[in-house]
Amino acid sequence: RFHAPLAGRVVSITDVAGALLSVNPIAVNSSYADVFTENKRSVLLLDAPGVGRVAFVAVGATLVGSIRWTVQEGQLLAKGEELGYFAFGGSTCVLLLPDAAPVAWDEDLRANSHKSLETLVKVGEQIGLCRAGDQGCDEDSQESAA
Repeated sequence: RFHAPLAGRVVSITDVAGALLSVNPIAVNSSYADVFTENKRSVLLLDAPGVGRVAFVAVGATLVGSIRWTVQEGQLLAKGEELGYFAFGGSTCVLLLPDAAPVAWDEDLRANSHKSLETLVKVGEQIGLCRAGDQGCDEDSQESAA
């Protein structure tokens, strides 16, 4: 199951056909294939106040027959609300934010990303904070980005 990293309104959900290659770290880092662009994907666009338009991409993988959404276009979501699940197995999700998104990523995530290492993130764990003073954030209510 995967969950909303931010509150917002679902703008659209679009399926993208593709392969079902493995998304394990060895496959992701190989030059053989780019699983994030070649695998079956489903993209949910979310309008997140103070952040802008965010793309939440569910990426299919070996033995993952389908990506199921439990939300609908136009629906308002709370942070942490279930978005959907992978049928028959697990896979990976990719979050795309605008360049100007007011997020300060946690140091472990940044360090691992620079080394092309996967970071295990569980539901409710923080991956970053909304930067105080930026649009959509105030100093008294910094929000966790995951």
